[in-house]
Amino acid sequence: MANNKSVELKQMKNGEIVEDDADDGPPHIVPPDGGWGWVVMIASFFCNIIVDGIIFSFGLVVTNLAESFDVPVSTVSWVASLLAGFYLLAGPFVSSLATRFGFRLVACAGSVVAGLSFAVASLAMSVEFLYVFIGVLGGIGMGLVYVPAVVAVGFYFEKRRALATGIAVCGSGIGTFVLAPFTTWLLGYYGWRGTLLIHGGLVLNCAIFGAMFRPLEPAKKKSVRRQLADEEVSAGTPLMVRIKKERDEKLRSDERQETTQTDHFHSSTNSLNNTVKLVGIKSKRSSTLTDSSASLGKKETPLLAAGGSKRSLANQDDVRPLNRDDAFYTGSLQRLPQYRENPASYHASVTRIPDAVDEADGGKKSSRCMRAVSSLIQFSLFKSATFDLLCFSSFITFLGFFVPFMFLAARAEQLGADKESASFLLSIIGVTNTVGRVVCGALSDHPKVNVLFVNNAALTLGGVVTIATPFFPAYEMLIVYACLFGLSIACFASLRSILMVELLGLENLTNAFGLCLMFTGVSATVGGPLASMFFDATNDYDASFYLSGSMILISGILCYPLGYINRWEKRRNNAAQHNKQKVKPVPEPEPLAVA
Repeated sequence: MANNKSVELKQMKNGEIVEDDADDGPPHIVPPDGGWGWVVMIASFFCNIIVDGIIFSFGLVVTNLAESFDVPVSTVSWVASLLAGFYLLAGPFVSSLATRFGFRLVACAGSVVAGLSFAVASLAMSVEFLYVFIGVLGGIGMGLVYVPAVVAVGFYFEKRRALATGIAVCGSGIGTFVLAPFTTWLLGYYGWRGTLLIHGGLVLNCAIFGAMFRPLEPAKKKSVRRQLADEEVSAGTPLMVRIKKERDEKLRSDERQETTQTDHFHSSTNSLNNTVKLVGIKSKRSSTLTDSSASLGKKETPLLAAGGSKRSLANQDDVRPLNRDDAFYTGSLQRLPQYRENPASYHASVTRIPDAVDEADGGKKSSRCMRAVSSLIQFSLFKSATFDLLCFSSFITFLGFFVPFMFLAARAEQLGADKESASFLLSIIGVTNTVGRVVCGALSDHPKVNVLFVNNAALTLGGVVTIATPFFPAYEMLIVYACLFGLSIACFASLRSILMVELLGLENLTNAFGLCLMFTGVSATVGGPLASMFFDATNDYDASFYLSGSMILISGILCYPLGYINRWEKRRNNAAQHNKQKVKPVPEPEPLAVA
């Protein structure tokens, strides 16, 4: 009968044909692969220009702060290090806030926090005041802007994800190229107080760009089988037959709406029977519905209940950022086996279904945020030797990562360069960083490219040339160093998420990325002051660059055996799983009943 047939209600969402038919899989976000996504990409690009540009060029302010407060460089360097450290440390917690409140609100809030913190810091009368407002509050505000700006782009693109994400993160290099000489010019005309105030105004502009992070509504993408069937029908069916078919479908949809209203009436009656007990009356239908609801409650929590409305769908946790395994993945989807095997069902396969605890909590804000944080910092991943070595290598890398940004311009001034020429070295790092990200993105798209080897070679190159910097007596040789260092850090930054997926699997990316952010945040906080202590002891930057280059080189050397360790670990896990399946436990005999 027509009443018993499943009716397909077709509509358009985010540029895709979607259906309300449960046969096509659970609801999930379907990227439009363009459209408003290009606006989001441009907004993310400018957010990266401002945030990363200020952070990477803030080392130019350190020397002015040391002269103004008459304190050692190691004391003032904590300001820049805390800014970079909390910028990274805030990552897991910012992701949880984005999961609860969305990209748009978090990015706008971070812009306001960072902008006001820089503005208040311009009135500072002590270095400790700058620790709090620039280092801690400013770093947290920057992190609130950066994480949504990077993650949001991936939600709008599928086939063009690598291109869109690559363009967005290139804002980091462009920001360094633009803001390094701009900061030098501001310091010359307005001093460090005016520079901080103008930096705060620049960060406030991120609220405008963050407002463009419009959330995507969840939908169910039309299956390939249904889409091909519709195309065949529309191509070979006469016009009058199609009109009659559409009219019949409209009548069936009206009947389905009436059936849905009847079900809502019975559910309301059921809830009323649970509240008010009517004397002498027993509702068999209500008890049946109650029993079936209880039995359904024992099963896995569905993403969408039968007959559910779009309003309830929009409130489901499955559309939250951290409920997707590929939230932090910035590479091409063609490298993922989940996408290559079945592109049509990829987005449903990487969307995790919230468990029963989510419904039991009643949608509390605090519980949702805590679950989001726990998904990023589950320490069970430390049981993997591959992750332990990868995380430790990242920790060592960031001990020396920000040192050249802080002291390269000052070293050039020691060699006799003027301030404009010295700050131009950071601009060169920014340009080569941009070029390197594009090149590495193109290389990573090729399936035969070993991203682990590229990562190791880049870290080795960056460490060697940084150690050799004290042997570069001329400004022109520092230009060569800036080019090589910019290329090396570009490869490291652009391949991090791709490397984690290839070594640990897509299902562990979110957890691995969150833990690495925490450890790299700690090392970034300590690295700058440690290098500046060497400068205070020797009154020369050679030892600082020795330390920075050694840390980067050691981190690269540690990554060389990662491939062998990962293959050994996979063989061990497969063997353990095979033995577990092979040995079946013998069931215990049931005790005899005693009469």
